Amino acid sequence: MPMQWIDGHLDLAYLALAGRDLTRPVENAEKGCISLPALRAANINTVFGTLYTEKGSPGRPYGYASSEDLDGAEQAGIRELEVYETLEQAGEILIIRSRADLELSTDAVKVVILMEGADPIRSPGHARMWYDRGLRLVGMTWGAGTRYAGGNSRHGPLTAMGRELVAAFDDLGIAHDISHMADESVEDLIRITTGSIVASHSNCRALLAENQRHLPDDFIREIGNRGGVVGLNLYTHFLTEHRRATVDDILPHVIHVSEVMGHRTGVALGSDADGGFAPPELPVGLDHPARFGALAEALAGKGWSHAEVEAFTHGNWLRFLRETLPE
Repeated sequence: MPMQWIDGHLDLAYLALAGRDLTRPVENAEKGCISLPALRAANINTVFGTLYTEKGSPGRPYGYASSEDLDGAEQAGIRELEVYETLEQAGEILIIRSRADLELSTDAVKVVILMEGADPIRSPGHARMWYDRGLRLVGMTWGAGTRYAGGNSRHGPLTAMGRELVAAFDDLGIAHDISHMADESVEDLIRITTGSIVASHSNCRALLAENQRHLPDDFIREIGNRGGVVGLNLYTHFLTEHRRATVDDILPHVIHVSEVMGHRTGVALGSDADGGFAPPELPVGLDHPARFGALAEALAGKGWSHAEVEAFTHGNWLRFLRETLPE
């Protein structure tokens, strides 16, 4: 049996609304690699499935016009949420709402719902509705920013409404994902939140060109101090600049996160596979979930123990979920 995996970031609902039948393998390996059969075959039995909505694309089922388009953003988010609810009704997935759900034995893929960009939440007072339907982790913005926070391509701090949303999430037990947040917004979040923080799909700024899409060491250290996890992104351009990445380009990020945190219990996988890019933009030899085992083998080759490798493949995310999900 292949090693068990948890993937911290997959845009499943976006893929479904874009036309992919998630219940069937992808036939063209150049176009995509993520499907529920592929995840099951690779023993990726738990994933963080996103509600990714796209500002500036009102004609698309996952899109809306602007941050002020409250109806459009909300409906785009609900359409994606309904993808997961429909798959759950069909027995294809199990939405993880509690620790008890996490421990269930099932052939369904377990999905932790992660919102990527909080514009679909009309106001902090609407956070409860989303929580009741399964939302457990939120990144307050995608790159372009939202009415709540600055993003990595539109910098700025948390807005007044954003600070209210942080408090609402903390009261509900919704964790925070900083992967696309502007530095100023992350700094604000760190100052005011009492909740848990992760970066579901980010790499290390110290090893890459200066870019707020990547994590500075201070943020990595803060995530580690709070018991959070950094899920490493496999997008080749977040690993190298002028060529396709290889497994060897990922290992320095795994090691750097661990060294900055001072332990190996806060780093994991957040592949973002098929997240707006095709398998040829994944590292060589890691262009399908069935091949993710090469990363585990490479860590073992660097002297990581079997227990430490298992922590990377699934144990660190599992610990985080056991500590943060409601009973």
